[in-house]
Parts: sequence; structure tokens; C-alpha cells
Amino acid sequence: MSYKTENYYNVFPWHVNHFGSLHGGIYMSWLIDTAGILMSNVSKGNYLLASVDYLFLFKPARIGDILRVVAKANATWNSSVEIEVKGCIKKEDKEELGAFGLMTYVAVDENNKPRKLDIKIPSNDIIEKRRIERLERKKRLTLDNQDLLPGMSFGKSYIRTIYPEHGFGNGILYAGKMYTMLDEALAIVAKLYSKGNAFTVSAGYADFITPVKIGDILEIQGAVEYTGNTSLDVGGKVFAINHYTGEKRVVTYTIFSFVAIDENGKPRQIQRLYPASEKEKQIFDMREKEREERIKISKKIQSETTCD
Repeated sequence: MSYKTENYYNVFPWHVNHFGSLHGGIYMSWLIDTAGILMSNVSKGNYLLASVDYLFLFKPARIGDILRVVAKANATWNSSVEIEVKGCIKKEDKEELGAFGLMTYVAVDENNKPRKLDIKIPSNDIIEKRRIERLERKKRLTLDNQDLLPGMSFGKSYIRTIYPEHGFGNGILYAGKMYTMLDEALAIVAKLYSKGNAFTVSAGYADFITPVKIGDILEIQGAVEYTGNTSLDVGGKVFAINHYTGEKRVVTYTIFSFVAIDENGKPRQIQRLYPASEKEKQIFDMREKEREERIKISKKIQSETTCD
């Protein structure tokens, strides 16, 4: 038995950015929404987003377009589920692949602690390899609670309070809302650095160490970590701050990729980043290697995935 679900979204004027494309954060939120509905069906209760492997935005949707989002469960473990999701943009009688993502959710109880799943979906070697990589990344991030901005040439902080309107039913910041905020914060860094508009192309891996609670202060530290001719990668480190105690908890770390565009929506040249510290150079070199792998994955998905 396969576990799938699909949603339809109409792109209205309040969903697009100032140059007419579906806002990247809303695009990602719709992918997360649909995967979350499937997780709710599989888990029969509350859940949290545990990890994102990647979110690719291949084609922009525009006002009047209809986006069909399909989520499918790939495998389950004791309390977690790997889900892939794709967004298909309806163009007259045809559909084009607009987006694709891969993420893992965990079923939780009323105290937001992992709980056992009843449904069993077998894994395979490729899926298990991804699972091991997630666990290794999560271990590394747990040990890294340092601020991102020191030692970086260009970065900004984005800070806001999390209100009930941002939350899920379990008193936790909803993952789709977090990605909308992440895209907004990191796009600001991309626009300020590139001195113009920038289009969100993808979001890289993100492993969630601790949930953000309603009432917490959310801090997103964004810094330019890599530049190409027309593209740039902006790292985002997320912290939750308890405003009563001042305790600061690392939530996740991710990388958003952008393409700088001109007034006609065409890629434009940007200034190259020259690493100014050893920390920045190490990150720059790492992002350059990751970029090559990301392009391979993107091409493979686009060549193998259809909207049938």
C-alpha cells in the first residue's frame, strides 16, 4: 500500500513578490503543508518536522497559476517518516515540474516527545544512507552553538517574537511559517549583497535540534557564504531565545541559494566574495563542493520526475 496525498493551491496576488513570482517562502511552505498533511494521516496525531534534505524551486509560479502538490511517504522507522514532495504548475492542459523536496517528520505525543508509529513502510539502502547522514549532521550541529556572523564579511540578523498565529496545535512554531521567515530573512541578505532583486532557487539540508515555542524570540543569522557569477549561497543559523531567562538555543542551520535577477527577471552579474577570514574560507570551499553536488541532484530529479 502506498501513502500519498495531494493539495491544490491557487496563486493569488498576495502570494507573489514584487516582481510577480510566487514568494519562495510561501512556495516552500506549501510543500511542507502537503507533506505535513500526509504525515498527520500516517502518524494519526501530532508531528514535528525533523529534517529537510533539500527543497528545489525549479520554475516560478505566477498569479493565476494553479499549483498541485503531491506528497509520498518513502519509508518509516520507529517514530519517523521520510516524505518526498513535488509541486506541479498547471499551464493550460499541461503541467510542469515546479518544485521538489525531501524531508523527514517525527510523530510526537502531547509533550512533543517521539511516539511509536503503527504503519510500517520498508526502507532500502539509498534511503538508509540518507537517514545515517541526517543523524550524523544532527550530532555535529548539537555541538555547534556558536553565532554565525563573527568572521563573516557580509551578514545580517533577523529577529522577531513568535506569536500564536505562527504556531501549530502543540504550541510549537509551524515549520511552514519558519521557512517563510527563513526565506524572507536570507533573501534580504542576498538582495543587500547583490544590490538588487534575487530569486530563491533552493534550500539545502536543515536538521532541527530543538523546537521553537510560541513566545520565544526567533533569531536568524544570515551570511553570504559563497558567490558565483550570478548566484549566491546564504547560510542561515536559527536560534530560539527565551526572553525570560535569556537562554539561547540553536534550532537549525541551513543554506539558501539565490540567483540575482535584473528588472526583466534575467540573471545578472554580482560582486564576487573574497573570504576575509580562515572561517569564511573554509565555509566558502565547503559550499563550492556542495554546490556541485546540489546541481547533480537537481538535474537528476528534473530528468527522472514527471507530473503524471
